[in-house]
Amino acid sequence: MITIDDVRLARSATRSFLRHTPLEPSPELSRLTGGSVFLKLENQQVTGSFKPRGPFNRLQALTDDEKARGVVAATAGNHGIGLSYAGQRLGVPVHVHIARSADPDKLAMLKRQSAILHFAESFEEAHFNSVRMAREDGLTRVSAYSDPYVIASDGVVGLEILEDHPDIDLIIVPVGGGGLVGGISMAATSIKPGIEVWGVEAARSPTFNTWFRAGETGPVTLDDSIAEGLAGYIEPETLSWPYIKAHVSDMRAASEQELVNGMRWTVTQHRMIIEPSAAAGIAATIKAGTELRHRRIAVVVSGGNVAWDRFRQIVG
Repeated sequence: MITIDDVRLARSATRSFLRHTPLEPSPELSRLTGGSVFLKLENQQVTGSFKPRGPFNRLQALTDDEKARGVVAATAGNHGIGLSYAGQRLGVPVHVHIARSADPDKLAMLKRQSAILHFAESFEEAHFNSVRMAREDGLTRVSAYSDPYVIASDGVVGLEILEDHPDIDLIIVPVGGGGLVGGISMAATSIKPGIEVWGVEAARSPTFNTWFRAGETGPVTLDDSIAEGLAGYIEPETLSWPYIKAHVSDMRAASEQELVNGMRWTVTQHRMIIEPSAAAGIAATIKAGTELRHRRIAVVVSGGNVAWDRFRQIVG
């Protein structure tokens, strides 16, 4: 299990490659909730999402032999982009397994960053193909969430939030594989005991909501979501689950329409185009409304990589 010291080490290892992203006030969300709401703009991180944080930390921990052989990952888009960007900067070959239906802008970014692409018919197929390639070809598999180096580096987001606004008492985080919320919750509660962290999943892919309510892992019924970064199979043995179980205060879910409304709200109120996954925290904040009265809230906006045509199709 990683500690706050590992988070601080991760920041030292990655700070020359990454941005300390802004924590911007949201007057309209503050008015709506009766609280003080800030947006943690990870959509302004290099590559347009929080995802490079983990790979820069993970790749620097490889041996020279592991770096020479290369790494492999499955992705819905942003993890592969972050990993291939880090690999390009650090001289490590990167193999990315991805569904053919991935967002066109994300595919274009992967190609620009010299990722070696392997296509599959679904994310689940891409995941199992990446596991097989790692085993058969001797590559290091870099998970987007089930890796201590990734979780520690994701925890830097929580560190930055509390450095910028020490009075924050609630952080709301989109949840896919759980690495981001796991790292943030561990870091934030270590620095400020009593702070709450909420995770927000797509309602159509409620893995951690189900496990959180049950207190243990188990089967979950999954459906496709417009938030592809929040949807799909999570292995029960994922390293992110113990951090969520220990440090997350509550798990919430956003419907497809609530995700659309979050995207629409962000472009009208903040003039920012964000991807569906990044709208989960905003959707949960809008839904909570006056439940958040008098709270001091940071909402993580996890990424902005979405093709313009797809964005227009989604928000109408």
